[in-house]
Amino acid sequence: MMKRFLIFILLHLFLLLLIFTYQAQADQGVKISCVNMKNLLGKDYKIHKFKFDVMTFQYFDEKKRKYIEIPNKNLIIKKDFFAARFPEYELGFQIHESEGKNPVMSMSKYDYKNDKFLDHYLCDVETAYIQG
Repeated sequence: MMKRFLIFILLHLFLLLLIFTYQAQADQGVKISCVNMKNLLGKDYKIHKFKFDVMTFQYFDEKKRKYIEIPNKNLIIKKDFFAARFPEYELGFQIHESEGKNPVMSMSKYDYKNDKFLDHYLCDVETAYIQG
């Protein structure tokens, strides 16, 4: 009887250890979904998806059908702003705060070679555990 009890306890401890180990592999971060402001009123808008945590910025590559990671050390990070630079453009994310209102995130696609903004996006931000 005691042997069964010990096995029962050990199995439960093992399951708890597995659960804690699994959760330890995820970092808390945010999932960001953005829509081009030109398309907000239309029905056929495309949602651009990103993830941001303490180690990486991730964007969804449509061609590869998976998230691509950029280490945060390669980002431009300032107060209420961060940007990821690509060969042809830069994606800049900014938090806009107004007194008495919830903060709003926007994203701008900036052509730094020709010094002009290409598109502006409205973003939704959700706290999440990001798998590495």
